Amino acid sequence: MGVWSNVKEYFSSNTYVVATETNVSTNPLEKSVESLNGRYNIGTTEVGNYIKFGSQDDFSIVLEKMFKQSPVHSGIVTKKAKMVAGNDISYNVEAYKTPAKQAEIRAFITNCAGKSQGLYSQIVHASFQYELHGAFAFYIKWNADHNKIVELSSLDIKGVRAEEPTDGRVTHYIVRRRFGVAATSMQHNTPKRYQAFDKFSKSREQVLYMKNPYSGNKFYGTPNYVSAFHYINADFEFGKHIRNSAANSFTPKVLATFIGRNMSNEQKREEYNKFKSSFVGSEAEPVVVSWVKNKDEAPDFKTLDVNNLDKTVDILSRLNDAKILTAHNVTSPTLFGVMVAGKLGGTGNELVTAYQIFRATETLPNRHLLMDAVTRILSTVNYNKIGLTVVEEEINLESIKGANTTDIPTKNG
Repeated sequence: MGVWSNVKEYFSSNTYVVATETNVSTNPLEKSVESLNGRYNIGTTEVGNYIKFGSQDDFSIVLEKMFKQSPVHSGIVTKKAKMVAGNDISYNVEAYKTPAKQAEIRAFITNCAGKSQGLYSQIVHASFQYELHGAFAFYIKWNADHNKIVELSSLDIKGVRAEEPTDGRVTHYIVRRRFGVAATSMQHNTPKRYQAFDKFSKSREQVLYMKNPYSGNKFYGTPNYVSAFHYINADFEFGKHIRNSAANSFTPKVLATFIGRNMSNEQKREEYNKFKSSFVGSEAEPVVVSWVKNKDEAPDFKTLDVNNLDKTVDILSRLNDAKILTAHNVTSPTLFGVMVAGKLGGTGNELVTAYQIFRATETLPNRHLLMDAVTRILSTVNYNKIGLTVVEEEINLESIKGANTTDIPTKNG
């Protein structure tokens, strides 16, 4: 079953009811609203039951495939994640009086997820997970006395599922490499069960799952851009069209009719393959020759010309980009390298204004959600006094001008 069939089935069920419609030509959103209050589907593992995410339990994998299919979409997701994560983190251990405590916190910041796998790298990973999947999750492990964090690492969302609720509340999560089709046969994919984050619990291993507050799903986060999945797919199809045109030397489609020939099906296939290999492809011959016994058997060639196809493709492509940008709440296309027809690019003032609006409406709220989760975890062992903040480069007219002039070597040196 294709990627878009899976997306379609997810929206038909919205993880709550079993999808019964399999015709992918049907609008995938038409049943989503009426099915929101239906029952959810249950998956099973050896450590417990969980709530499936999508009709094939692979909606997160579908989102990753979507990411790889559209350069516009993947570029926006990646850049938004970078903007949320910033350039680095800053902190101050001076609030702790003893050198031993200061050294402990520095070691944690530097190696919280393993050797040389510091806290900033986990924030970067969680930021990307949130922008791509609409959710992020942290695995936390404490020492036996629960006064030190032994490990804090960002998890791949495609491998996190909520355990079947108890009294309507999720108390545990099941984690493995991935869920979905053939998950049970995948190597190193043994599921593990962890308690949901509770700062008052003494459980040594927990998972904090944070979802997009606008996802509309009780158990899982979904990204805002998912409403544009038709346009993301269309972006992929535009790329295939261009690749196909380039591979065929931009040769127009041709109808070839072979007249007066009584051939078997095998002979027809052979004749077709010979004609195709000579006529299409980036290494096609400029001349096609057909040998016939008499004039009446000469093949008839007709060019299937679509008027203004190039203009139509251009208009639809720009409309497609606009829909993807809207789904991502992008204030200015030039912020993400998308050119607008008739404009060379925004002026410095336009770019700064667009950046500030996007930062206020998208970057900062997402960063706040992420950093609030980290602070909640640090507070369990009194690490939250370090004043952890994200470091980002200030964007203004002077920095934009400097980006074009600083560190550019001249001919004289």
